[in-house]
Amino acid sequence: MKAQEEVFEERKSGQEVAKQDGEALPSRYHVDYWKQRLYKKTFTRDGKRHEVQEWSVRLQHLGRREAFALGSANASVAAAKAKQIATFLEANGWEPTLGQFKPSVILKAEVCTLGEFLEDVKAHAHFQPRTARIYETKLRKLVGDIANVAAGMKAKFHRMKHDYITGGRLVWLAKIDGISLDVLTPDSVSLWRNTYVAKAGADPLKRKSAERTAASILRAGRSLFSQESTRVLKVKLPPNPFAGVKVRDPGPQRYHSTVNPEWLLACAERELRTAEPQQYLGLFLCLWGGLRRKEADLLTWAQLDFEQGQLHVRRTEYFEPKTEESQRVIDLAPQAVDVLRSFKNGAVGEFVMEGWSANPSALYGYYRCDRTWRHLSDWLKSKGVTQRSAIHTLRKESGSLIASTYGIEAARQHLGHRDISTTSAHYVDKKKRIEVSLAIGSAAGSLYAQPG
Repeated sequence: MKAQEEVFEERKSGQEVAKQDGEALPSRYHVDYWKQRLYKKTFTRDGKRHEVQEWSVRLQHLGRREAFALGSANASVAAAKAKQIATFLEANGWEPTLGQFKPSVILKAEVCTLGEFLEDVKAHAHFQPRTARIYETKLRKLVGDIANVAAGMKAKFHRMKHDYITGGRLVWLAKIDGISLDVLTPDSVSLWRNTYVAKAGADPLKRKSAERTAASILRAGRSLFSQESTRVLKVKLPPNPFAGVKVRDPGPQRYHSTVNPEWLLACAERELRTAEPQQYLGLFLCLWGGLRRKEADLLTWAQLDFEQGQLHVRRTEYFEPKTEESQRVIDLAPQAVDVLRSFKNGAVGEFVMEGWSANPSALYGYYRCDRTWRHLSDWLKSKGVTQRSAIHTLRKESGSLIASTYGIEAARQHLGHRDISTTSAHYVDKKKRIEVSLAIGSAAGSLYAQPG
C-alpha cells in the first residue's frame, strides 16, 4: 500500500501519465484503472513552479481530448470521479459531458435564447402541435423561475402573462423568450426542483402536489432536449441541462371515489335532463361511456352504432386520439342506447353535443361545448365531487365500475389506456367489498376441539 501511495506522489505531468505503457492495467470500468491516469496540474508564479494539490485527468473520445479537474487530493476519490466522467462521456458524448462536469468551456455568447430554441423546435422537431405547446409552456415556467425574471414585480408580471387584450402578454413573452438558455444547467435545474418543492412546506398533500408538478415540468424539458429532438435543430444549444438530472417519480396519484355514481346519475335525471339537457348528455357520455372530455366534445353521431349498441372512439376530421390505444369500441347497455336515441331524435347537426364549430388546429384547450362543460363542472362540485377536474372524475368512476364487474383489463380497454399500470394506478377505485371472513364468538366455539 505504501509503495502504491508513493507512485501517486510522483510529480508526473498529464502527458507522462498518458504515455504509460507496458503495464497490465485493470478494466476501464474499475477505479484502479483511473488511479493510474491521474495527474496534478502545475503553474508558474514569480518564477517558481507550483503544483495544484487536487488531481486531474485527461479524457479522449472521438478524436477530441479534454482535461477535467477532479476536485479532490485523495487519489481514490479522484479516480472514482474520473471513472464517473468517462462513463458519462461514453454514453452521452462531449456536449452533455462538458455541460455536466466542465460548464465553463461553453461560451455564453454561442448559446441561443429560449425564444430561438422554441421557434426551432416548431420548425424542425417532430412533436404534435398541441404537445409542443404544452412543453413550451412548461419550459417557459422553468426558465423564468431560474432566471428570476419576475423579481420585484411578481404580481404585475403574472397579470401581464394573461393579458391578451392590451398587449401585456406580448411584453411578457418578449421578456421570457429573450433569456439565454445558458441559465439552464444540471445544477440550476436540480436546484429549481428542490426549491419549488420546498415552497410547499410540510403539508404532505401540498408537497406531493408540488412534486408531481415539478416532475411534469422536468419531463417536458427533458423531452424537448432529447437527442431525437436536438439532433434536427439548427440553433446553438447549451449542453443538455437535463443530463444527469433525476426526475424523481412522485408515485401515482391514486383515485379515491368520493361519490356514489348511481346517486349522481339519479340527481342528474331529476335536475338536468329536462332543464339542462346538454349538461346531462355530457355527464352521460363521460360516466356511461368513460369518455374523455375532448372525446365527448367532438363525438359525432356517425360514431354511434345503435343496432350493435356500441360507441366508436376513432380518428375523424375533427378529432385526433390521444394515443393509438385511445381508439376503441365501447359497449353500451340497452338503457344507455335508449337515452342516446332520445337525443338523436332532436339532433340538428353532426355532433352528438351541441356547441360551436370544431377547431382541430387549435393549440390550446379548445372545446366546442365549453359553456356546457363549465356549468356541468359547477353542478358536479355542488354534488360533492371535490376533485379539481370534476368532469374527468366521471371517467374514473366509469373505469372503477367496469373494473369491479369485469376486471382491470376490461377497464383498461374501456378507458383506452396504453398499459394496465395507468388504469390501476390512476383511474380505478374499489367498488365492491373484499373482506376476510372468519368465524368468531359462539360460531367459532363450535369449530374448536380440545386436542388429545
